[in-house]
Amino acid sequence: MSKIVVLADSCAGLSSEYAAQHGVHVIPLYIVIDGKTYRDGVDITPEEFYERLPKCSNMPTTSQPSVGDFVTTYRSLVDAGATDIISILLSSGISGTVGSALAAAKEIEGARIEIIDTECASAAQMAVIQATVNAVERGLDMNGVVAAAKDATARERTIFTVDTLEYLYKGGRIGGAAALFGSLLQFKPLLHFVDKKITALERVRTTAKALPRMVEVMSGWLGKTEPLHAIIMQAACMERANELSELLKKELNIVKVEIVPLSPVIGAHVGNGTLGLLCCPASAF
Repeated sequence: MSKIVVLADSCAGLSSEYAAQHGVHVIPLYIVIDGKTYRDGVDITPEEFYERLPKCSNMPTTSQPSVGDFVTTYRSLVDAGATDIISILLSSGISGTVGSALAAAKEIEGARIEIIDTECASAAQMAVIQATVNAVERGLDMNGVVAAAKDATARERTIFTVDTLEYLYKGGRIGGAAALFGSLLQFKPLLHFVDKKITALERVRTTAKALPRMVEVMSGWLGKTEPLHAIIMQAACMERANELSELLKKELNIVKVEIVPLSPVIGAHVGNGTLGLLCCPASAF
């Protein structure tokens, strides 16, 4: 009898309760803060990180799990009885995590291993994981589970805004928006993923205007009538996250909304005050 296991990286920001309840295994990325290395979500929580970030003497740096990390994780899952493993990971355009997972999978025998590049990060990964877990729990076979993960990946839409582009710019994660760095300094940029990389969508003059514009953009992408699952991502800006949630409920057909903190590794590249919105058709779940 087959046993399908879902593996995620820590940038998905899954709660320990959700992971435990649904048997999702999480492999952490690494973050270095003032010379000390932490495992994302294991040795440091989002709350601890965002309190420390403004006081850091140097900008934190991050790194992906090594090939060895993935090999160890995959082997332990196979030894525990996994016959199929589906790994749902952040975009290969901003991290080498997918590359590590692919290399490790070649060294593992005894299980089918599928790697899903979500082409985005954070809530996008969370939504794809939820769709995948639901597929597993409905009793779909591995082909059906992989199809569900790819469907959610294709249908989700993500938009976000940052208080400053400094973290993305210095961390080299801003992609095509790097050329706009200077011109965006006096504005609040709305950002999204294109071809697996972060780029500028447009700019607004104030944070107050950014929130309704995010909802308008999402409406243009997915429509006002489609039942949607929404996930709001926040980095030490819970008040604005709640405001965005209320705007969403008024303007779109939201059947479920979650507000989650961005993981420390993601936060290291976007900074405090970042607010993001993911919406995905409820039918993907």
